[in-house]
Amino acid sequence: MNTKLDTRKKNEKMQLRTTEFLKDQICKLADKDGISQNSVINQALAWYVNERTRSVA
Repeated sequence: MNTKLDTRKKNEKMQLRTTEFLKDQICKLADKDGISQNSVINQALAWYVNERTRSVA
C-alpha cells in the first residue's frame, strides 16, 4: 500500500475523525481568523509534529 501523499493532487484527501466539540472549535477559529478550516487543521498538525520532534530529540 502506498502511503505517500501527492500534494499536487487536490482530489486526494486525508480523512480525520474528530469530536463535535473540536469540529465546532475549528469552525469558530477559521471564521475568526478568516482562513479555511483546512488551514486551521494543517497548522495544528504542523504544531503537533514540531512538538513531537522536539520531545523525541
